[in-house]
Amino acid sequence: MLNIPDSIKIGWRNYAITQGEHRSGDSGGDLYGEISYEKRQIFLYEKIDDDEKSVTLLHEIAHGILYNMGSELRTDENFITAFSENLYQVIKDNSNLFKANQ
Repeated sequence: MLNIPDSIKIGWRNYAITQGEHRSGDSGGDLYGEISYEKRQIFLYEKIDDDEKSVTLLHEIAHGILYNMGSELRTDENFITAFSENLYQVIKDNSNLFKANQ
């Protein structure tokens, strides 16, 4: 089971992480996650598998990082999706990458 924290710090901002029922995005499509910079909240749809939830969390974190940077890329969903999916795959395929030496 994936361990999703209750909050995450992105830059100097703390974001609460909540999971809940499915939502529809502004365009009417499926929405698996969402970040609110003003409320400092990240929402994740709770009924997706662990891989999808991990990618979704990385996706929302990428939005938050790019927001902190003042980058217009924060609104580029194609870029954010491609970046977060590739970053997740690197982390997953190299699981020892961030483990402390014993």
